[in-house]
Amino acid sequence: MSREHGKTHSTTTRMAQDRISSKQAMQRRESKAAADAKAAAIAAKERRQQTLVGALVMLIVVALVAVIGVTGWTWHNESVRIKSQPASAAYRDLQAVAQKPTNATNKAGLYACKKANLNAKAPTIEIYLDFMCPSCGELNRTLDSTLEKMNKAHQINIEVHPVTFLDGQSSDHYSSRTASAAAYIADNDPDHLMGFVSELFAKDFQPSETAYKPVSDDQIICQAVKAGIDKTTATKAMQGTYTEYMDKANTYTTLHRPELCDYALHPQGGFGTPLIRVNNHIWSLDGINYNDLVADFEHGLGIKSKDVGNHKILPSIGANEEPRKV
Repeated sequence: MSREHGKTHSTTTRMAQDRISSKQAMQRRESKAAADAKAAAIAAKERRQQTLVGALVMLIVVALVAVIGVTGWTWHNESVRIKSQPASAAYRDLQAVAQKPTNATNKAGLYACKKANLNAKAPTIEIYLDFMCPSCGELNRTLDSTLEKMNKAHQINIEVHPVTFLDGQSSDHYSSRTASAAAYIADNDPDHLMGFVSELFAKDFQPSETAYKPVSDDQIICQAVKAGIDKTTATKAMQGTYTEYMDKANTYTTLHRPELCDYALHPQGGFGTPLIRVNNHIWSLDGINYNDLVADFEHGLGIKSKDVGNHKILPSIGANEEPRKV
């Protein structure tokens, strides 16, 4: 083969190789472009999906905020409406209820004895409570024995004021049902009212405010029978005779009686339970250790422990003086 012919063949070979390389490079560019286009399309699709999801989430959030806002507005304005109602109107609503207990004060206090047996010379003890209130239960379990002895000896006059503001913590209107039952018992068997209160506050019975489990009427009837109330009266007590009355009493008591605000416990004002008043004066529980509760209560009334339950000896503060300072 001549040199010229070999040179021509070499040149032809390089040109062919260059064409192949160029074609391969073009294929690689086209493949990369296709892959880039596919990736861009996927990314665009994902962005559209994210945008759609984001928009849906935003719509849901806006809707929830609107619902919560309206609900909150409703609750707030209902509270404002009730509070803005004059106390005189709330009191008229209470008195206008058709079914009212007869053995009660004109401010919905339930007497723990018959009116005829009230002692005009003895101190009057008002006890404000909700039967679901854990602190009310603790106070009752600590002070119950003293109250019972003094009440039976007519050394004090007791008014029980059930309120029902914890009704919403139960699934079956527990506070309202027990308050109405207490009013019925005050009318029909007042000597056992304090016993009924104590049975409702029994540590193994009082339902939890934060983890409520339904309590049947039969269970409440059973507690009433334990307190010495006959079953017929206990059963009738659960018929809801005074539910409306106790509901109106709750509104009037908790929202329209500023004299019931214990500013030592609640500096901003407002009603709270448990609350005790002695001869129309708040006996503040502020700073009182429950281990000393009985002794402090006896001191406040002006009576010695050994004289508790002795009908011949009355507390020294009588029917008009305020309780002595602890």
